[in-house]
Amino acid sequence: MFSKVELLDAIDELENSPATYQNAEKLATFYLLYDHLYIQKEPLQRIEPTREVTIDRYGDSDFLEAITDKKSEDIWRIMDELMATLEMLQPKLYRATIDQIKE
Repeated sequence: MFSKVELLDAIDELENSPATYQNAEKLATFYLLYDHLYIQKEPLQRIEPTREVTIDRYGDSDFLEAITDKKSEDIWRIMDELMATLEMLQPKLYRATIDQIKE
């Protein structure tokens, strides 16, 4: 048998070698072995159905008034489209907004 370190070394070597079908086949086998031998299995969790969530009132701006009592998934879809547009038209403003959200 081989150790975890040996297996990780073999994976690393193949990841840094030329992309061939032979190497991909070996790499897939090594990943399968690693997952089977060393990844701790987590018990399956029951998936809870999501419930519809509506947005409460958070302020009195035009935007906040417009989204009050709307389904959050609908608003997030619209906001995602807006952010994609903002990223194309105003990349600096988009990045500043994303950074602010992450903080």
